[in-house]
Amino acid sequence: MKKILISFLFLGFLFLIAGCSDSSDNENESKDTKETPNEDVGKVENKEKKIYQIGETAEIKSGLYDFPYEVTVNSFELIKEEKNGINPTELYGGELEPEESIAVANVTIKNTSDKSFIPSEKISAQFLIEGKASQNSFDQFFTERNKELAPGQEITGDLAYFNMYESNKDFQLVYEFKDSQETRFILPNPNK
Repeated sequence: MKKILISFLFLGFLFLIAGCSDSSDNENESKDTKETPNEDVGKVENKEKKIYQIGETAEIKSGLYDFPYEVTVNSFELIKEEKNGINPTELYGGELEPEESIAVANVTIKNTSDKSFIPSEKISAQFLIEGKASQNSFDQFFTERNKELAPGQEITGDLAYFNMYESNKDFQLVYEFKDSQETRFILPNPNK
């Protein structure tokens, strides 16, 4: 009787080991199977990120409001003195430090949807300095963004940001920031 009991325990132990080893192999197979699609998804997401240069027109779809629009960055510059009604000394509240300037991106926004919208309420542009967001912008220079934009209409104006440093290597203007529709404009430092 003892031998039969020991045999059953031994067989049970073998089945347990065999079962664990099979599920371990299956888990590895599952993990391998899961990793491949995830890698592909990451590659697809990277391919979908849209990067444009000054003068190129980006066709963008609002991730939040689900309507299409176009943006063109017409020009980009860093200013230290008044230009086109933008006065760095007034904006900054005093003299700028020698390495500081105001970044000005002249952009055109076109409504390519079939419905009207107010750009300042539905579209935002994040200004990035070497990959980090700038929190300081001035909205008073592109007031047309506060008015309804009908289908087919476009507006052009200046987006201004301060505390830009001459030493920064690159700047980016990003629409639909951190959305699957994220669209970036590379703005080379004009002083480099």
